[in-house]
Amino acid sequence: MYPILLSLGPLKVYTYGAMIALGGGLSFAFLRAKRRGMGFQKDEHFWLFVNIVLIGGAIGGRTLHLIEYVPFSAPDFWAQAFSAKSGFAVLGAFLAVLTGTWILCRRVGTGFLRVWDHFSLILPFWHFFGRLGCLGAGCCHGRPTDVPWAVTYTGMPGSLVGEEFVGKPLHPTQLYEGVPELILAPVLYIVLFRRLEAGTIRPGYLSAAYMGLYSVLRFFNEYYRADAVPLAGGALSAAQAGSLCYVAAAVALAVWVRRHPDVPGPA
Repeated sequence: MYPILLSLGPLKVYTYGAMIALGGGLSFAFLRAKRRGMGFQKDEHFWLFVNIVLIGGAIGGRTLHLIEYVPFSAPDFWAQAFSAKSGFAVLGAFLAVLTGTWILCRRVGTGFLRVWDHFSLILPFWHFFGRLGCLGAGCCHGRPTDVPWAVTYTGMPGSLVGEEFVGKPLHPTQLYEGVPELILAPVLYIVLFRRLEAGTIRPGYLSAAYMGLYSVLRFFNEYYRADAVPLAGGALSAAQAGSLCYVAAAVALAVWVRRHPDVPGPA
């Protein structure tokens, strides 16, 4: 694996960042063409949404990672907080972007659920690229295993694999999550997004479907990850507990959508 994709003297292009940028660029190019369908009448509103995703996602993802893995009393806490090589928690980014998008929709007077359905459509595609970046960087890797498709890291410069895992065959948990996400993206488009554009289903169902399906995927993938953080008692990891909360929220949203129209903007 190659944590550093390109190195030109002091300039280094990290695989993780490059994959995130590539997936995000392709995803936002798709959404840009769907701006009016999202409910953004002005171009500036769309770019506000993009900035909320990028900034809010970065802050939320890094914050939850620090809460899970880096004690506030750690001597390198602030170095980890601002490091370009430190980790990132997808569930934290999701919550932060959701909150920021809600505020934006209230400010500009457009339906939140329609915007969030569009975003939920690109998320599995973008997340696939993110997991490719994780595979290259060595983060979010699995436990030692003897399965024939295991991956082995050799401790290359920039690798995020702990020394105790270097040279050992590991579950490719990045692909366990990334490949189903890549499959899920066209399924959501064909089964739900086309119906949303045609007006035959209410906004919110696509969001609920993605949130529930991804959370189930993440719940079971945790059993193979080497960085799972156990909760008190050890029956579940922190991410599994969060996933169960997201599943409950997805079910609640689907029930709510059956009885209510999209969340309106300010009166």
